[in-house]
Amino acid sequence: MDGYRVIRINDTSEAEKYLREIGAEELGIRLMVPKAVFRAVKIQSLPAPAAAIIKQEMLAKGGEAAVNRRTITGEGKTDVLLLGTLRHYQLLINKLKMQPFGLKKLAAELEIILQNVESASGVKLNLPPVLQPVWGERTLIMGILNVTPDSFYDGGRYSEVDAALNRVREMVEEGADIIDIGGFSTRPGASPVPPEEEIRRVVPVLKRIKQEMPEVTVSVDTFVAATAREVLEAGADIINDPGGLKADPGMAAVVAEYGCPVVIMHNRMGGGYRDLMAEVVADLKDAIGLALEHGIPRENIVIDPGIGFGKNAQENLTLIRNLGELRSLGRPILLGVSNKSFIGRVTGDPVNERLIGSLAAAVIGVMNGADIVRVHNIRETRKAVAMADAVKEARHG
Repeated sequence: MDGYRVIRINDTSEAEKYLREIGAEELGIRLMVPKAVFRAVKIQSLPAPAAAIIKQEMLAKGGEAAVNRRTITGEGKTDVLLLGTLRHYQLLINKLKMQPFGLKKLAAELEIILQNVESASGVKLNLPPVLQPVWGERTLIMGILNVTPDSFYDGGRYSEVDAALNRVREMVEEGADIIDIGGFSTRPGASPVPPEEEIRRVVPVLKRIKQEMPEVTVSVDTFVAATAREVLEAGADIINDPGGLKADPGMAAVVAEYGCPVVIMHNRMGGGYRDLMAEVVADLKDAIGLALEHGIPRENIVIDPGIGFGKNAQENLTLIRNLGELRSLGRPILLGVSNKSFIGRVTGDPVNERLIGSLAAAVIGVMNGADIVRVHNIRETRKAVAMADAVKEARHG
C-alpha cells in the first residue's frame, strides 16, 4: 500500500470523477454514483402516522430517519431528519409515491429538492447577452452605486450624475459585471423616499449610463412597482427587489410585463425565527411561487437571503455558513455582505474599515454556493472571488 486518502464527495459529478479515475466499468459507475453521495434532509412538522411510514421505509432501504420519540403514540406532529445516500432517497421516493397521508406530494417535493441540489452548478438564468458567456463559469460581481444623500457607506458621494457616471466607469474597469443603482437607503432608521424622488435620483443616471456605456448591465434596487416601471422604460436590465415581491403588490406584474430578471430578497423585518434556515427557505419558496403565479419565468429569478434584513449578527453568520441549503430552491443565489454592521460586530471595525471582513464573508459565501456577490469594493472582491472560484474548480480537476 502506497498511501490512502479520506475523500469528501460533494456531488454526483465528483463521485463520477473518482470512479472513472479508479477505472470502474461504465455500468458500475452508473450504479455506484447515487450510492457515493450522502444527503441529510430535514422535513418539518409531519403528522406522526406519516413520519412513522417514512421512518419505516427509509430504514428498510438502508438509510436512517430520526423522529421525535413520542411519534410511536401516533399522535401530534414531528420533524424528521433523513440520512442517506441518493440511492436510499431514490428507493424511498418510489415507495412514498404509493403511500397515503400526503406522502405522494412529499415524494414529488423531495425529488425536486434533491435534483435542484445536484444540478446547482448548471442553473439557468436569463441575463443580457454580454453576461451569457461568463454565466456559470465564474462568480458575477454586482457593484453598488448609491445615488442617495444618506447612504450608510457612500455618504452621498455619487448623488450627482457626473460623479455617478465616473464611478460606474471606475467599477467597470475594476471588474464589475453588473451595476446596481439604489435611489433610497435601506440602512436602519433611514427616512422613507417617495417614488417620485427615487425616480428623480435614479433615472437620469441610468439614462446616461445607457447612452454612454450601452454594454453595461444595470440593475435597479427598488421595492416600488412605479419606480420599477420607470427604470425599465429607461433601459434597466434587472430589478433587484429588497421587498421580495411582497412590499408592493404591483411589483411582480411589472417584472412579468417587461420580462426582465429579478432578484427576490428575503426580508422579514420583524425577525423572530424558531428555525432560521428552514424559515428563510420556506419564505423564499413562497416568493418564487408568487413570481411564477404572476408569469415571471423561473429562469428570470435570482434569490437573495437578505443578510442584515430582519436578522441579527449571529443569524447573518448562520446564513452565510449554511448558504448552500438555498440550493434546494433551484435558483441562483445573490449574496450582499459588503461592509455591513454584522462584520463590524465580529471584527470591531467601523464601516470604512471593513474591507477584510467583507472579503472573507464574500469568499465563504462563494464557497458555499453564491453565484453573484453585491459589493462596494470591486477590485479587491474580484481578486478574492477569483481565488474562491479557482479553488471550487480544483475540486473537479
